[in-house]
Amino acid sequence: MKLNQQDKELIERAKEVIKKSASLKKKDFGEVGGALITSKGNIYTGISTGFFCGMGSCGEYQAVGAMLSNGEKEIDTIVAVERSDKVIMPPCGKCREMIYQCDKKNLNTWVIISKSKKVKLKELLPHRWQELWNE
Repeated sequence: MKLNQQDKELIERAKEVIKKSASLKKKDFGEVGGALITSKGNIYTGISTGFFCGMGSCGEYQAVGAMLSNGEKEIDTIVAVERSDKVIMPPCGKCREMIYQCDKKNLNTWVIISKSKKVKLKELLPHRWQELWNE
């Protein structure tokens, strides 16, 4: 599906959070900016983090954490933008599972995967690992 104006604004919010994180002057912080809008219309953002000890997390992961911290769990649309050339990227497998596990309704979350296209999470996550436990 093609992007609408709200999707384009969400992409800009992800870019903005990357710019804000530049003041931290940490090499592995803010390589990816994540932004999401909830079913209630609230926007949450986050940046990727990386630490020399091997721990870190994705921008989408941080945005979801902000959402959960504010008592919400249903995501309408989510996007991740890479810093260096502003590439829009689909969420990694860990993030796909996390989005789903926040609320099963999130299978219908719109995921912006390029500058011109979005798909439902269920298209990116056709075989959820929890389903295997129920076979």
